[in-house]
Amino acid sequence: MPLPLSQRKSLRDNEEHLKNAHETIKSALGVDWTFEFDFDLITSKCKDTYVQESLGECFYKEVATSVAECIAEQTKDEMIKEALLEANTNQKIIVAPNEDKKFTQYWAYEFVNGDLRVHFRPSIANISDVKYFKLASVIPSPGVFSLPARINLKENAEKFTEALEKAKEVTKMDWSYDESSLETVYPNIEPTYQERIGDIFSEIVTNICYNLATRSADAMVLEALQEIAPNAKIVFKFDSKQSDYWVWKFVGGDLVVSFKSICNTGDNSYLDFEKLL
Repeated sequence: MPLPLSQRKSLRDNEEHLKNAHETIKSALGVDWTFEFDFDLITSKCKDTYVQESLGECFYKEVATSVAECIAEQTKDEMIKEALLEANTNQKIIVAPNEDKKFTQYWAYEFVNGDLRVHFRPSIANISDVKYFKLASVIPSPGVFSLPARINLKENAEKFTEALEKAKEVTKMDWSYDESSLETVYPNIEPTYQERIGDIFSEIVTNICYNLATRSADAMVLEALQEIAPNAKIVFKFDSKQSDYWVWKFVGGDLVVSFKSICNTGDNSYLDFEKLL
């Protein structure tokens, strides 16, 4: 059944906004994406006066424009851009109501079978949420780390490098950290900390390297360190049963740093590892 004339006119009168949204996305991503609206479903579920009387303004001018601006702004980050293009294989944005009682947000993005879906509660409100939604939080990411975690690690890469270089200056050992071990412990980190893994572990590595450099100022300590840790590699391990928050061990030429919780990370700056040498 066709939409009422007033609604069809509203869509027609606001079609230019939809075209502009398409162009904004194409300019940001370099590819054409399409919007899909089931207006029969939308108008049957959304009885708000704004939807019923200003259908085009609501979904073309407000929603489509906000989606496009969200994508354009956040894909300035190349990692988000690349991941978004890989996730939306159908190059389609489906805007649809969500009547699931467990859906408590006014607006949310989700990837389903290669489509980018924009869900909303049937009672339209807070359309501005569409523009500021954090896309990285829902874009699928290969490997262990979520996309926000990967981004956070990238943002802190320089801090890791600086810390390791300072340890190298004193110890004359080319220190590194085992990235695969960080992937291994990641699932055991409290969920509230996972997106900040780069912030947290760059600080931990900084503390470890500070400790190594400070104690290695003593030539005897340095000699013993060089003998016991020839790999100059920091390996992370999770151990919920250990008594202390942080424990150091030298295993197979590596420095193994284990933790039971992300707490008291500063302990790594002063932990007395000389007794292990």
